[in-house]
Amino acid sequence: MDFFRKGGDGMEDLKEKYESFKEQVRQAADIVSVVSETVDLKKKGRRFWGCCPFHSEKTPSFTVNPEKGFFHCFGCGAGGDVFTFVMKRDHVSFVEAERILANKYGIPIPEPEKTAEEIRREQEEKEIFGTNELAARFFHACLTKTQYGKEGLTYLAGRGIGMDIVESFELGLAPPDAQTFHKALEKRGIPEKTLLKAGLVGRSDSGRIYDKFRERVMIPIKNPRGKVVGFTGRILRKDASPAKYMNTPETSWFHKGRLLFGMDRALPSIRKRRQALIVEGHMDAISLHAAGVTWAVASMGTAFTEYQAKLLKRVTPEVIFCFDSDNAGRSAAMRSIPIALAVGLECRVMHVTDGKDPDEFIRKEGQDAFLALMNQAKGGIDYEVDTVLSRSDVTTLSGKVGAVSEILPFFKDCRSDVEVGERIRDLSRRLVLDEGEIRSEYQKLVRPNGSGRSFNPEWLLQKKVAIESPTQQAERGVLYALLMGEEIAPDQAGFAHTDAFSTAARRAIFTSYCARKGAGTFHEGRDLFEDVNEEGAAELSTILASTIPKETLPEVLRDCLFRLQTATLEKEYERHSELAQRYEKEGNEKFLEELQECRRIRMEIRNLRSAGPIR
Repeated sequence: MDFFRKGGDGMEDLKEKYESFKEQVRQAADIVSVVSETVDLKKKGRRFWGCCPFHSEKTPSFTVNPEKGFFHCFGCGAGGDVFTFVMKRDHVSFVEAERILANKYGIPIPEPEKTAEEIRREQEEKEIFGTNELAARFFHACLTKTQYGKEGLTYLAGRGIGMDIVESFELGLAPPDAQTFHKALEKRGIPEKTLLKAGLVGRSDSGRIYDKFRERVMIPIKNPRGKVVGFTGRILRKDASPAKYMNTPETSWFHKGRLLFGMDRALPSIRKRRQALIVEGHMDAISLHAAGVTWAVASMGTAFTEYQAKLLKRVTPEVIFCFDSDNAGRSAAMRSIPIALAVGLECRVMHVTDGKDPDEFIRKEGQDAFLALMNQAKGGIDYEVDTVLSRSDVTTLSGKVGAVSEILPFFKDCRSDVEVGERIRDLSRRLVLDEGEIRSEYQKLVRPNGSGRSFNPEWLLQKKVAIESPTQQAERGVLYALLMGEEIAPDQAGFAHTDAFSTAARRAIFTSYCARKGAGTFHEGRDLFEDVNEEGAAELSTILASTIPKETLPEVLRDCLFRLQTATLEKEYERHSELAQRYEKEGNEKFLEELQECRRIRMEIRNLRSAGPIR
């Protein structure tokens, strides 16, 4: 998003508004509160501790410092401020993280100048959403406050849905005739053209307007922001209509492949559990919520899509598919698994027993039985393999070969070559086939032209905390002291410069500090989080997590600067020494100049060490 599309004074004015907005969000966003939406934090001393949401661990190594406004994981090295946390948690940009937090705390977002087309589209969307909201209230009132609603309430009660869930999901009822609804909304100022555009009414061949939804339980469909974008209507009587379900027509704001029913309500639970349960139908999701399974969402009765997978990946690392146990449900699971795995989601599959759907099962068997089944859900690739083997004749060689050819493509979704190897060994044992032959077939599949797949085991993706060298300690010590407000003494002013730091992350932190210090915009260490990338944020959080006593900082700064200068000179010595050796081998007389420079640097190092840090 470009905040600064205006020119001249307008742009400067918008910049000022944006900086003010950003500071408002920073001040309002309590990092402990935000992190607690995902991590179960416990206070120990001045900090909060919990298990890191960005890598698997059983012993808490993730800490939040509310005083300094940052988080840091001593296990994987992740760290940053509240913006960084939202970015990593939701897989969004900095600007998107700002918007999420601004919406959470009710802070108005400064908007750039809009084009005429953007204004028109925005106005149209506003009209549609407003109309849908009014329609939802009308349908809800019909269900709960009129004679029409008795049959609908009886139907819902028979499915275990009480008034609390009716109110929570704003369920409603469409009247049986074709005129009541649209005439009621027209009286409230909604024109025919808007009702037509929203897909709530139709026009007959004779030009007469009629209500599309009639004698149906109405389920409002909301986007993740909680806006009503459309409806699904479920018939009450089989003879009322040939269609069991009727949906709002597909539009730019109502696209079933880009929506997940119940996402707006399930989001807090999904983030908390780090898990989403995906069912096929709206009633399945509603029944599960009624039974306390509040992390359930529905795929709108259509095939699971890449867009839905990416939407879930932003808020959770794992999904569990819970489709019907019939052939259609199993086929849907097989189609969904590779889509989930392709975007980086962990996925498992469960089916309820005795041919029931999730709605029927949880109503009859209860939450405990359902959760027990969920805990036994198979991993996605295990499910794919078992499904193929169950329908293959593995008593014959041709059946075994056919099963292998169907199964091997599944292994391309494995996270590492180690996992591939284990799965090939398991398949070899189950089919009583030579492991080497299966492995050879897999190599043909993944390396058709001799190009290999990348070796990318998941455990390698987790950063390991290395033992710091004295130089690394000095670099971090200098940065920590500066970020805590210490000043470099005049006699050591030349010791700290960008090239003195050995990593790109520390160089970026120092550069940002110097720039903000020069501009008068540096106030505290966490100011720098917005200037650095993810690696820089992790390094910055590591530095800020230091526990050096404040009274020792002047001495620490002097000592670390001394070490930094010594390390810089030693690197210079190594460079000139290598040049001298190279020039000598080439017979180039420049090697004498390099030797002279080596002697000068060595003498400077000796003098520096002899003098020691200046007190």
